[in-house]
Amino acid sequence: MKSLKNQTIVIKLGTSTLTHGSKKLDRAHMLEIVRVVHKLVEQHAKVILVSSGAMAAGRELLGYPDLPKDVRYKQMLASIGQVKLIEEWAQLFSIYSLNVGQILITRADLESRERYLNARDTLFAQLELGIIPIINENDAVSISEIKVGDNDNLAALSAVLVEADKVILLTDQDGLYTADPRKNKDAKLIRNVDTIDEHIIEIAGGSGTTLGTGGMATKIKAAQVATQAGVEMIIASGEDPSIILELVHGQGNATFFKPSKKPVLARKSWISSATRALGSITIDDGAVNALLNKGSSLLPKGIVNVEEEFLRGATVYVKDQKGNVIARGITRYSSDELNLIKKKSSASIEKILGFTHGDEAIHRDDLVVIDK
Repeated sequence: MKSLKNQTIVIKLGTSTLTHGSKKLDRAHMLEIVRVVHKLVEQHAKVILVSSGAMAAGRELLGYPDLPKDVRYKQMLASIGQVKLIEEWAQLFSIYSLNVGQILITRADLESRERYLNARDTLFAQLELGIIPIINENDAVSISEIKVGDNDNLAALSAVLVEADKVILLTDQDGLYTADPRKNKDAKLIRNVDTIDEHIIEIAGGSGTTLGTGGMATKIKAAQVATQAGVEMIIASGEDPSIILELVHGQGNATFFKPSKKPVLARKSWISSATRALGSITIDDGAVNALLNKGSSLLPKGIVNVEEEFLRGATVYVKDQKGNVIARGITRYSSDELNLIKKKSSASIEKILGFTHGDEAIHRDDLVVIDK
């Protein structure tokens, strides 16, 4: 088997995996996960856990109170539950003389380049010292505007953050099936996915829903983020944690999403996966060709329309005139400024605006072409 030495593996654990189908944390099942992580560490792998379960731990700690559905109560449960959750992990890992470190993340931490790099440095320092980082979304303070959204996506973003080799999503299904196996007895497990195309998205429940096969749509979105950055993603059942020891060697009952053969560089991974698009720019056919086939920057002359309002430095979608998203990038001008200089030559920018931030609306170093 291939050596795991110096491989970085991110393992996402959903609440259903940690509770093992009950309403409280299943310590015995969590200990099995810890045992497996210890075995990976013995093989010189670096392991990061993305752990759900804070709210479940909070409910258990308070004796399952009947609370209003207000967000503040959910945040309260997350705040006290996160303490209990990390305490449980720390105690279980101490059995194998392993230390853990807690990392709580919001979308804002990922969208800020400085905070993104700070989180990255902290994770690298922990891994260097043999500490097991345990990542969760900071639900105690998160509101919808700054939430990553789900721990599948958080796991993929974490894998991009540390340039991991693999990210494993443990769930209540063996992987992606040709149909919902709970409703169709003829559904078959798809073992390998080389390219995430419209067919795969459709099987998972479509791009506009979070329902689908066992919440599979969110996992496919996470797979797109990871694989584009050159990280292999694996979806498998968390029923028996020992399967992880097979998965890391490409074996076991699961769906394996192959990493892109042309992964984007670290900064471009951040642009394509961690930042949120705040608007869109539609460009003409000549500009589309320059971006897709020549690796060019986007010049104002090629812009035909600007949608939404955004400031300089925002991430935006770049679309062709049919509405297809072909790229994401960080704009050097605000939406108001782009509306003034669109369809104009770069030489006229300073005359029109009274200043210039450069000839490009989006420089090629700040532009990521969407791999179809």
